[in-house]
Amino acid sequence: MQPALRNAVMTTTATAVPLGGIAVTATPASTVGSSRCNRNDKNHSVIGPNLEWLAICTGPGVAYKKEGQLDPAGKFYVPCSAKNKHSNRWHYGESLSSGSYGMKGWVPGS
Repeated sequence: MQPALRNAVMTTTATAVPLGGIAVTATPASTVGSSRCNRNDKNHSVIGPNLEWLAICTGPGVAYKKEGQLDPAGKFYVPCSAKNKHSNRWHYGESLSSGSYGMKGWVPGS
């Protein structure tokens, strides 16, 4: 193999391996942020008793990982929401609850 061609192949291979490693480490269950929202909820708060369950999930659905939990009377600041594939409304926002204060994620709507 000629030196110029060998250098080009080595450079391409050296670049492709790290990029491929990054792609492989990404998981489909990673956190889904506000980009998934399709409705602006005018920045309101939802209180724990008004929710079906108090889990804070990484995405809009029960198949996503549970990251934390609201206190039963805890508040959850909601800038937006989305419906999942089952047409259930999920709110995206940030916990104002003492046990999970500042945690961002998704909670189911009632």
